[in-house]
Amino acid sequence: MNQKPNNNNFGSLMNPVPNESVVDQIITRITDAIISGELQPGQKIPTENSLSEAMNVGRNSVREAIKVLEAMGVLNIRRPEGTFVAEGFSDRMLNPMIYGLILEGGSSPAMIELRQLFDVGILKLAIEKATEKDIKHIFETLTELRKVVQKQQPDKNEILDADIMFHRALEAAVKNPLVNKIGIVIERLSYPTRARAVEQFIRNGELNELLEMHEQMLNVVIERNEAVVGQIIDEHYKYWKEELHK
Repeated sequence: MNQKPNNNNFGSLMNPVPNESVVDQIITRITDAIISGELQPGQKIPTENSLSEAMNVGRNSVREAIKVLEAMGVLNIRRPEGTFVAEGFSDRMLNPMIYGLILEGGSSPAMIELRQLFDVGILKLAIEKATEKDIKHIFETLTELRKVVQKQQPDKNEILDADIMFHRALEAAVKNPLVNKIGIVIERLSYPTRARAVEQFIRNGELNELLEMHEQMLNVVIERNEAVVGQIIDEHYKYWKEELHK
């Protein structure tokens, strides 16, 4: 005989929810329980019947909420064992965030400002945390960027890919998994804007300026010179903004 779970074991997760926006309320309740630690990665959550009864909501609403969270990569449905909290990061978790940011303000100016704020923080943390091995890796990505930039017929996609690898190397030097995940979101959101900027640099014959910006960022990390971070990023993005508005 299946033993009925003790609702006290799951804290606020098992409290009744208001009738308004029931599915959203259930989603919020489950995610809050994960954030607070009431539900741990890999832990099996209560059954649909248990959640429905404890929250005083319909079982269909619980099932719909679980489907949404499963699609987002937050929960894993394993039949016939049950439903479990995801144990690790999934790319599916990024999609709702990306779509939401696009709808909220994925325009070029907003995207540039977001990347500018992010890059200032990345550079400051890289100055603090980068090891010699990290600096070597950043230098290697800069070398690859220099190689594709200096080709007789520069290719936009090659330059953009090399630029992305350079910034990923900076992010890796920070050694913060949360930063890396947010970096993926910003990278995907900013890709069209960055592609337009690279096209402008190629069209105007100003790829050396693009390369110089990245060389400055590496030098700041090597010299551990946090005082000039804001100035370098401001110059970088001022030039980028001008290119996008030409």
